[in-house]
Amino acid sequence: MADELTFPSDIYALQSQLRLHGLDPSAHLVQVKSRDGKFLEEDDIIAEMNEDIAMIVLPTVLYRSGQILDMERLTKEAHARGIMVGFDACHSVGVIPHLFDNWEVDFAFWCNYKHLNGGPGCVAGLYVNRKHFARKPGLAGWFGSRKDKQFDMEHTFTQANSAGAFQIGTPHILSMAPLLGSLEMFAEAGIEHIRKKSLRLTQYLMDLIQSELMGYGFEIGSPRHEAKRGGHIILEHPEAARICKALKQEAIIPDYREPDMIRLAPVALYTSFQEVYETVKVLKKIMDGRLYENYENKRGIIA
Repeated sequence: MADELTFPSDIYALQSQLRLHGLDPSAHLVQVKSRDGKFLEEDDIIAEMNEDIAMIVLPTVLYRSGQILDMERLTKEAHARGIMVGFDACHSVGVIPHLFDNWEVDFAFWCNYKHLNGGPGCVAGLYVNRKHFARKPGLAGWFGSRKDKQFDMEHTFTQANSAGAFQIGTPHILSMAPLLGSLEMFAEAGIEHIRKKSLRLTQYLMDLIQSELMGYGFEIGSPRHEAKRGGHIILEHPEAARICKALKQEAIIPDYREPDMIRLAPVALYTSFQEVYETVKVLKKIMDGRLYENYENKRGIIA
């Protein structure tokens, strides 16, 4: 089971896994519906947890709206029904605290190139609950070996007694290098402090949008309640693709998402409140001068 708002690559992976087992994804992959196309209701997810479901994969934070799912509640409900549950933390790692051990989450995975600053193509991350360390990986690889045995070059796989057992090949070392510096900064600052500043930044951004931009046809498409909000804000506008292009001309890099979403992510470690203020000021300038009309209302190859 997944949901209809999750990032496409998760669905591709689940569909591929089902096909490998000779199953039809259209019949064996349940995708929980959203009531409004923006958010998910935990009650709706729980309602789909029945005896036909073997595994659940959900986002920690929805990549569009920035909604945080109640991971602890969903894990508890899944386990009460004998269902394994994992989370895609790509849009939450580095911006909110995670207590996967305490919540007894079975597994989680994420990229490190967003809030953790690893850059595009950076190595991904994996969490596996200790209770699963004895499980054999579905596809074993050389780098999943126990480290004292890895260079024995034996044809008998001696798996690591950790999440490392699920690694396949040698990680891309040059792509891991930026994480050395980044993770040191995260450890020094502390995720609780980062979360606190992130919430203040996103609240300030929403307050400015509310006071300065509502007359231009913008709508805020992210949760207002901070317990439900991740580290980015969605602005909805019919001319969103053109506005994103105009912002880039002003040296502000947003993210466009179909069909009408501008994603703004003030990052706690290096985005100032002054920069948030300037961003809204530039948006107002673009709307007052209708500068977006210089561009086609269609996204580029990279959004």
